[in-house]
Amino acid sequence: MNEKGHKKQTSYKKQQTLLSKKVILDAIRGEESALHKVLIHYDRYINRLSSRELYDCYGNIYVYQDPVLKTELQNKLVAGVLRFRVGEQKAK
Repeated sequence: MNEKGHKKQTSYKKQQTLLSKKVILDAIRGEESALHKVLIHYDRYINRLSSRELYDCYGNIYVYQDPVLKTELQNKLVAGVLRFRVGEQKAK
């Protein structure tokens, strides 16, 4: 209990950790294990983006995760990582 007599609320939110520089650079080079770590890191976010709420005729809500959309988002992430270049500037 705190000084006002209220119970302290506990936060169960998962602490975000950052990907290491080595993992990021390895993923850019196309190493499969590093790309897998990137996908695991963003898995909760991708799951949230690919979830949809469906309603039945009685008004009940169901959460549906679209596996096709999830795969598309994962593919876009991998393609973006592989397309990314570090330290290269385009000549004008």
